[in-house]
Amino acid sequence: MRAGLLRRHTPAARVGAVIVVSVIAVLGLPHLAPVRTAWLSGALVAELLDLPIRPLSEFVPEPIRVTTTYGQPVDRLDVYVPAGADARSRLPGVILALGVHPQPIDHPDITRVATAISRLGVVVGVPDSTPLRNLEVSPAEPAHLADAVLALRGWPTVDSGRVGLAGFSAGASIALIAAADERISSQMRFVSAFGGYADAELLLIDVATRTADVDGTERPWWPDPGIRRDVLGLMLATVSSTDARNDLRARLAPFVESDAAPRGPLDEDLVRLHGDARAIYLLFTSPDRERARSAIAGFSVELRARLASISPLNFIEGVHAPVFLLHGEPDTAIPVGHAALLAERIGDRVARFTRFGEFGHGDPAQQDLGPDEIGDVWELYLYLRDIVAATTE
Repeated sequence: MRAGLLRRHTPAARVGAVIVVSVIAVLGLPHLAPVRTAWLSGALVAELLDLPIRPLSEFVPEPIRVTTTYGQPVDRLDVYVPAGADARSRLPGVILALGVHPQPIDHPDITRVATAISRLGVVVGVPDSTPLRNLEVSPAEPAHLADAVLALRGWPTVDSGRVGLAGFSAGASIALIAAADERISSQMRFVSAFGGYADAELLLIDVATRTADVDGTERPWWPDPGIRRDVLGLMLATVSSTDARNDLRARLAPFVESDAAPRGPLDEDLVRLHGDARAIYLLFTSPDRERARSAIAGFSVELRARLASISPLNFIEGVHAPVFLLHGEPDTAIPVGHAALLAERIGDRVARFTRFGEFGHGDPAQQDLGPDEIGDVWELYLYLRDIVAATTE
């Protein structure tokens, strides 16, 4: 659920990555039109992967970062304005949605990514969200993100008809729902969803049982311990009584902390639990997907409605913009099968669907680059090329 951040690469891997970028330049520039889009996309790959050669950082002035506010409740919004832009400029814009438990929006890794995108001639908005920072994903969150889009549309240097949304992890899912908001849906330039979930109930089943349904086949899946804790925290937040919440946390901690799949509930726990607390306990102790689905069926109407309100599959018909989907096969936060479900439901509106073979969840710069990652770097380039074209052309 968290926005991934960067790890330094070994010298050999960094040299290999430079070679990849050089190959992109040689192969891409003669055959991809327009040439400017191809070059900018290759340069952006170098920035996002934090390679030793970064043409944008070298040759394009740093944008100006302005801190403002947006929405109700009021939250912080950092806006990156390309150098030299003025009130006469009509520049494209993009909002970055970082997801649950994100890094602070002024963290060096966040500013590096936003700065790199802004150097393309794009006004970049990075909204903070107090609820998401506090591990709260409420039905109001997509509308809050839409507020950020509206704020960027109103920025003096922005062309209001050329604003897109790029979400990461849970932020990708929220971005897809926000893009269906009637206040912004008709004018969205694009939506990019990297590593998002398709359906909240399905993700609960995946995390609880350590399994995933990918392309119609059930297979073992081992969610990251931090993700297991976050998903439990999100569910505990729906239990109104503090005492009941703390009691449930204590009973479920051994199941959530264990890397092994659950083997079923404990009878001595069940007799003490009632209502949604009991159903949540049954979910996180489910030994298989069938019993996990049965546990969810026991949720209250209110809880299931809440989960439905943060599930992109329920809002896809309202998304009119081209959608770009990106997901890693090795993702240990959200199974890649969610991207396949989204692609199937979105249909012809999918502009590009990329499945990384080696890159996992979040920022690809987390990976130690080497020969095995060359294919993913190329796929990242192609993905970014299409988004750069949608944004700047």
